[in-house]
Amino acid sequence: MSTFPMIAELQKVLSTMVISTDLAPINSIRQVCGVDVSYYMNLAFSSVVNMDRYSFDSIEIKESRSSVEFPYISGFFMLREASPIFTALKKLKSFFDVLIVNGHGVLHPRRMGLASFIGLLVDKPTIGIAKRLLCGIEDVDNYISIDHDICGKKITGNGNSHVYVSVGHKISLETSINLVMELFRDEGRFPEPLKTADLMSKKARHLYMSQWKK
Repeated sequence: MSTFPMIAELQKVLSTMVISTDLAPINSIRQVCGVDVSYYMNLAFSSVVNMDRYSFDSIEIKESRSSVEFPYISGFFMLREASPIFTALKKLKSFFDVLIVNGHGVLHPRRMGLASFIGLLVDKPTIGIAKRLLCGIEDVDNYISIDHDICGKKITGNGNSHVYVSVGHKISLETSINLVMELFRDEGRFPEPLKTADLMSKKARHLYMSQWKK
């Protein structure tokens, strides 16, 4: 546990490298990638889905299975999930414009959640989507502030469930929100690329579990 103060300081340093502005207009975004990880015992099942923004057609799907190196510790999710995600992303052959990660971006106590860390690693526009709030104060318009800086927004998908959207890297918050809202299709908590990645990772986990139990 003595190493966590050092990692916390590293997160603070890395947070200064995050770009929270658009490097390209939203109408230039065509291919959106979602990535998610499911777990069983000491294994991580990662799925990455590259999807057409307008047709919702899957362009490419890749999966990986790897060992879990770290337990889940709030605020240090990148230690557990970054390696499985990066392993899956490296398998992609197709190009993507934006990556959506199941985890916070700058909406994080040290402004360096999983999505921002992955964004820095892949050096691509990245959006964070999380199911629960780690920190911050929500205003009447559902924007979340940390130390008086707006860092994210709570949005509701199709149904009553909500998620928290924040900048990962190389994209603005408003573009992140608009793109995520556009990518909701059927019932579900997540926008379509991330929802599909979530389903694929769970499918891979269930398949492994059924084989392991035989």
